Amino acid sequence: MAASLKGQPALLATDKNKKRTADVVPLPLQHPPYLRGMQNGDARELARRLPTASIDVTITSPPYFDLKNYAAKGQIGYGQTYDAYLGDLTSVFKEVSRATKSDGSLWIVIDSFHRDQELLPLPFDLAAKLRDAGWSLRDVIIWKKERTLPWVHQGQTKRIFEYILVFSKAKQSFRYFADRLRDPSDLRRWWVRYPERYNPSGKALEEIWNFDIPVQGSWNKEHVRHFCPLPPDLVGRIVELTTNPGDRVLDPFAGTGSVLTEAKRRGRAELGFEINTSYVTAFRKKAAKATRRISAPPRSLNDISQESFSELIKKLRLLKYGRLLFRSLRKARTLRVHRIFARHLPATKLPRYKILAAEYCIHIPRRTDRKKLAKKVRSILTYKPFSKFGIAPIVRIAKTNAEIPAPFRRGTLFAYGATNSHRFAKSLSFQDAVTSRFPLLSPIRVVVEEPDD
Repeated sequence: MAASLKGQPALLATDKNKKRTADVVPLPLQHPPYLRGMQNGDARELARRLPTASIDVTITSPPYFDLKNYAAKGQIGYGQTYDAYLGDLTSVFKEVSRATKSDGSLWIVIDSFHRDQELLPLPFDLAAKLRDAGWSLRDVIIWKKERTLPWVHQGQTKRIFEYILVFSKAKQSFRYFADRLRDPSDLRRWWVRYPERYNPSGKALEEIWNFDIPVQGSWNKEHVRHFCPLPPDLVGRIVELTTNPGDRVLDPFAGTGSVLTEAKRRGRAELGFEINTSYVTAFRKKAAKATRRISAPPRSLNDISQESFSELIKKLRLLKYGRLLFRSLRKARTLRVHRIFARHLPATKLPRYKILAAEYCIHIPRRTDRKKLAKKVRSILTYKPFSKFGIAPIVRIAKTNAEIPAPFRRGTLFAYGATNSHRFAKSLSFQDAVTSRFPLLSPIRVVVEEPDD
């Protein structure tokens, strides 16, 4: 059966007695092939059978060189020389590169180690090898894992982190949905007065990730014992960053199946290779049965607050833009300005790097030269700080009340001072607004208290 389907190769999961198991899935004739589940076998062999351009992302932690014995004959790492070990990993990831789509990526969790009192920089030795195998190193993330072995050797510090190497095919761009995992929770002390500096979706992920190693053994019987099982939340983060539901996630060194489990929970097609039969059996009995599908993963770490944060940041940007424009124009003493009206404009399509459209109406005295003012405004808005706000502005100049756009003449306007656009000072009618001394007026109401610290 393994070589059936008219000569087509097959990835089969078998136990010691060569019996077919429930997860045996031969490759069909049509393209793309249906590959799923944990396959028992050597990654060096199984990687060669991967169809070209069939994988969206690979997330894996290779065997720990000669430090750990995974009890499998012919395994990569244990009993090998360092050069042979690097060579085998390179050959596996070269095949993975061939099988990865042009916008796919490779995430390798790996660590350096000591041998004969010398530190061997395995992550960077491997990265250098993979350059010739079709991969380009794009980022290095530190996984701070906390729960590690309690002892250390003389002259060494306790190891509490590993590297996560992020690769793309050659130097091509790869799918990376950063906005899904932005977090607005720690920005409040800064964004009130400087909204233009922060993405409306929140703070981007940083290069240090904190995830504890899952508790094992007698502490947690749900996890199969493994030398360093990957935390589900760490795997889930990478899956959400790089794939959409239905995409295929590969782990060529599947171990206990952490990557496969999290991929399946998030509606991705999971595929893994594992040489140790006991891990495969345990995965099918425990981990696979325990998977609870996440049908609609949250868009961010704090979805509800992120939505409100995004809207508030946009309002603060829009208002501060108008306030700074007023202050800049007031410095040109020959160009007198009464006030500026500001409002949001709906836009179905925005220019690149713009996050919102806005209308500003500059109310000026009759004696102010309209053409000179327009030229000055164009000059000001071309440069910083205005170019950093992400606003696509429409600017109008009005000398009479009738020239002020109708949306500003209807309803309540909120007045803001020359030094504060995050808390309105007064609500006014249009008639009161055009006789007031407030520099910025808008139908947008914002009240944000600055934090004490």
